[in-house]
Amino acid sequence: MQIVIWGLISIVGFYILYVLFFYVLQRRLLFPVHELPAHNAELITQAGGELVRLSFSQGEFELAYLAPLKDVYGERSPVVMLAHGNGNIIDDWAPRLDYIRGQGFSVVLAEYPGYGRSDGRPSYRTIKECMLNAYDWIEQQPQFDHEHISLLGRSMGGGAVLSILSDKTPHAVILMSTYSSVMDLAKKRWVPRFLVRDPFDNVSALKNYKGRAYLVHGEADRTVPIDALTKLLAAKQDAEHQIYSTGHADTPDDWDEFWVKVSDIIKPEKAA
Repeated sequence: MQIVIWGLISIVGFYILYVLFFYVLQRRLLFPVHELPAHNAELITQAGGELVRLSFSQGEFELAYLAPLKDVYGERSPVVMLAHGNGNIIDDWAPRLDYIRGQGFSVVLAEYPGYGRSDGRPSYRTIKECMLNAYDWIEQQPQFDHEHISLLGRSMGGGAVLSILSDKTPHAVILMSTYSSVMDLAKKRWVPRFLVRDPFDNVSALKNYKGRAYLVHGEADRTVPIDALTKLLAAKQDAEHQIYSTGHADTPDDWDEFWVKVSDIIKPEKAA
């Protein structure tokens, strides 16, 4: 009997240590700034981009503005604001946007606090603040069509762009391999939901959004299992979606096809 009791005590003790480990290190796990690639602003400038620094509560964060490669819409172009995954920085995306820019769209890459050349530390609050400030900056620029600002978020970036839907009404939202919430991810790892400091409740954020939405996910995704897509689609039942046979890092498996679909989703209605 004593062996059973001590066994149960050991299991409970191990679980408590496991939960404490998660609670203390959760932001290091969610925002791995210690593992990010080296920043390289030349990737942005060589793509014809312009770097802009904006103020927020912890200093300054950075965004990159990449103009259209073709004049399709005249003086005011529709714009896509893109938020990357938690293991990337904005520099990584600059060389990969020629197709969408070639369709006449401007692109704004918004950086997270503590990432790349941005000040501060990442959290739900500070990321939302920077996303809102970046969106405000877009609304202040005369070269953009303010009625056609679309948001694109990959993985953690999906939570970043959805965090501002309570304050902004974008034309369209594109989500790539996006989780339903960090609380759901924690639950799958046997961590109580109430211990999550940065919940990113994407289901709730998407539920009341009335604009167009396009969601893509890989059915072999082990980082963000595909049941997250099911929950997001239940919240936004008129959303279009595409399921690939791929995992987390290699979705989509056909980027050309993806950008063609995205350009169709986000183009102004008069050009549809």
